[in-house]
Amino acid sequence: MERLQTYVESQVQVRYAETDAMGIVHHSSYVVWLEVGRTELMRARGLSYREFEERGLLIVLSDLQVRYHAPAKYDDTVTIHTSPSDVRSRQFSFDYVGSHAASGARLFSARTTHMVIDRETRRPVRLPEYLLELLG
Repeated sequence: MERLQTYVESQVQVRYAETDAMGIVHHSSYVVWLEVGRTELMRARGLSYREFEERGLLIVLSDLQVRYHAPAKYDDTVTIHTSPSDVRSRQFSFDYVGSHAASGARLFSARTTHMVIDRETRRPVRLPEYLLELLG
């Protein structure tokens, strides 16, 4: 079996709309960037969120933790490293590290925890084997 890359690197360009009156990125914008990281990781490993949903399952967020180390500002390029972690039978997590692309300065670190639910019943289910392998 082919060894999976431990993380996926994504980049986002800070848009003006993502900043607040103080000229820095508003804390809520980071949550959107985490979604960019994890959807790109899933796609890079061969399964888009859309394909997963077409199989009758949904990935839902059950916990979110973000630590802000330094501010990002308008027009900065932010590099996000996303990696799967703590994969269990009924939940899994992604770890993230965001840094300023030009300087390498750490901007944030984060973790999201997710569960899989049946699309129709909205009840939690065990992670399918193919997802366990994908997150491996």
